[in-house]
Amino acid sequence: MKRNYFLLCALFLLGIGVQINAQVDPGTTNLKHQWTFDNGSLVDAVGNITGTIVGQASVANNALVATNGYMDMPAAEIGMNAYPELAIEIWCTSTGQNTGWTMLSFFGETVNNGGRNCTFLSIARGDNQTMATLETNVWNGATGPEYDDGKLHHFVYTVNATNITLFIDGAQVSTATLAEGNTIANISPSLAYLGRGGWTADPSWIGSYHKFSIYNKALSADEVLYLYQDGAEENPVLLTTATNLVFDENYPAQSFNVTGANLSSDISITTPAGISIINMAGNPITSLPAVTTDLEVVAMWNAQVPVDGDIVFSSGSTEYKVHVKTASDATCFVRLYEDIPNLLEDVMGMNSLGQYGGWGAKEIVSIINDPANVYCGAASIKVGNGSTTCAGSLDIKGGAATILQPNTTYKGRMMVKTIGGYFHVGVDAGPNVEFNVDTNGEWAPFEFMFTTGATVGANMYFNNCGCTGLTAYVDNFELYVAPDPIITTSISSKAFDPEYKEAKFTVTSSNLSDDITINAPAGITVAPTTLPAESAGEEVTITWDGTTPVDGNMTLTSGEKVVNVLIKTVNNSNTACFTPLYADKVNLNADVFMNDAASFGGWGGKSIVSVINSPDSVYCGSHSARIFISGSVDVPLTGKLNPNTTYKSRAMIRTFGGKFQMGAFGYDALVNADVTDSIDTNEEWMPFEFEFTTAETLGANHGMFINNWARTGKRAFIDNWEIYEAPANELKKLNEDFANVYIQNGRIVAEFNLDTASDVEFSIFSVQGSILSNETKSFEAGKNRQVLNADLPSGMYLVRFTQSGKTGFRKIVK
Repeated sequence: MKRNYFLLCALFLLGIGVQINAQVDPGTTNLKHQWTFDNGSLVDAVGNITGTIVGQASVANNALVATNGYMDMPAAEIGMNAYPELAIEIWCTSTGQNTGWTMLSFFGETVNNGGRNCTFLSIARGDNQTMATLETNVWNGATGPEYDDGKLHHFVYTVNATNITLFIDGAQVSTATLAEGNTIANISPSLAYLGRGGWTADPSWIGSYHKFSIYNKALSADEVLYLYQDGAEENPVLLTTATNLVFDENYPAQSFNVTGANLSSDISITTPAGISIINMAGNPITSLPAVTTDLEVVAMWNAQVPVDGDIVFSSGSTEYKVHVKTASDATCFVRLYEDIPNLLEDVMGMNSLGQYGGWGAKEIVSIINDPANVYCGAASIKVGNGSTTCAGSLDIKGGAATILQPNTTYKGRMMVKTIGGYFHVGVDAGPNVEFNVDTNGEWAPFEFMFTTGATVGANMYFNNCGCTGLTAYVDNFELYVAPDPIITTSISSKAFDPEYKEAKFTVTSSNLSDDITINAPAGITVAPTTLPAESAGEEVTITWDGTTPVDGNMTLTSGEKVVNVLIKTVNNSNTACFTPLYADKVNLNADVFMNDAASFGGWGGKSIVSVINSPDSVYCGSHSARIFISGSVDVPLTGKLNPNTTYKSRAMIRTFGGKFQMGAFGYDALVNADVTDSIDTNEEWMPFEFEFTTAETLGANHGMFINNWARTGKRAFIDNWEIYEAPANELKKLNEDFANVYIQNGRIVAEFNLDTASDVEFSIFSVQGSILSNETKSFEAGKNRQVLNADLPSGMYLVRFTQSGKTGFRKIVK
């Protein structure tokens, strides 16, 4: 890893020609802080400040080894916001277990559980990218490919007055231009982390840090190349990407990487009885060269000899130990079906996060570090952070469609231990279904069954979003094509109101001996009332008479097999809680009360909820739309919008965990970006209005959406969504005592009065509806004045004020 220029000098002496890229030593004048983690120290060798370990991390073999922890640094002492420029340098080795939104380093603050006024470096993200970011107004990020390959890498990013630039392994990867308001001076001196970010639900990064440096200048490409060529270590180093290993019969082998540098002799390997080390060609090995960089090897258990000992790598006086322990799962696991393939055969033992997808707080717990929370075999998976809901999710890797087929019934079982309340298993089966489980702190088997629709969705997950549980452990995960007598409906319940009296659902069945008979409670009629024993998505229509109160089950019966569908009605009209924005205009969203999922497009975690399954999350009538984890509810408007026309939308929205956004797409054929505006209702129902103006030519597809893309919100509910063509020249009026806008010294100035202290957001739009500037600032109660940052040419503009969910516009000519 160290001193590659020695090799270059040798090549010159031997007369071998090489091409050398320019290198410039950055020196130490601008080096403000540097952690090398040598000699077990957390002290900054340059600035002499001390980091603090939080969670499961330790200093070993000249590195900070983070398994589920991080280093907390005194942000105010670092004082990054006083730097004229910035460079962050990190040498690190990952483990291949970083599947969520992890961060190598973070400087900034946490507001409403989300990062803010920050700069960070992330090399393993939920979107499979590397990103270096500065965000003190809007997001600006330099991106590259994701790195979670278990190998040593060098990362540097720099920030100056205009750009943020990312370097990986000595090479410049990308540069992004900073938006107005994104400055180092605005980075909050509140938090400084190595190994986690400012988003409370995100997991810590797992791996080893070999060197972490902070400069108060933006290093040049030549200086970055010098640091890369100079290497990570000067002392003898011997390490692996494995800190400990656990095995059982379902998981008898694991690969990991070995690195040696500055060693005096070859690396010898000794193993306990029952364990062997093999190379990637499958040959047993007992030694490695002294200079070994990220060499992948495999530790293998013979599944016969119990092991509780160490694999020892040594070279002279330098050694590295990997603790190994084994357990049998033969006596604690009996398959649900012996003669049917388990679709999760490779992952049922819960021994590796690399075999799952997901996000947030999730980790492997083993018989070494947490034996009380392993049900069977060597390991289980922990989900949740123990303090908040919706903190993490365990997903099927690659999505549900990789293992599920359309129009098929499945049966699953897992051993679960929940603490603090219930978690749920969810399947985007087309439509989405969820199953709740609460084991009250004890291990218990949990079985569930579902039938997919004609199209299988994106995900299958286990988490506590919208639940009450705080921590859960999962073991022995099984999933089968169900062999039992099956009647599956596309709905488990259905609600109606005076404006929504008819709905359709489908029935899938198999392994039945008799036809299916459908019986409905008084006030409900169904057609047809009989279905064949083998039904593949047969459609049934349910109709409410509109007057009879209903709160009971519709039953589907075949022999001894009975399935119930709960039917409930809301007798109060939606008009009791809804007044249209315009009484004389046509709402372009025909399903204003959000009753039918088929009326909407979108992606990710979206669904329609009702007064039956989410009574506190329906604002009006019987249903609302929900977005959870990450998703979008879209209203297709292709063919309904006209060019050069202003449209106004209003919806009741309730957000959890941060901001969501409403926006329009395809409003201008020449603009790829959407026009958007954000809202955070702090878990209250609030009205949200949004306007946009179409261009002369519309995109091929156009519509509106509500989602949390690149926003902090985790969950939202939407009801009463209206979309209209706005009256000509209409602007939403604000009380003149509240706001006034004028031009002074070439800048837009806003004056306004506030009843209470609050944030006010200022957005400037072109008359075509494109957003040109956006800024938010906190103000005290009373009269306030703000000079807006935007430097705009002469023309006509719309200035929008947003305060406490209320918005208003002013037209101004510059």
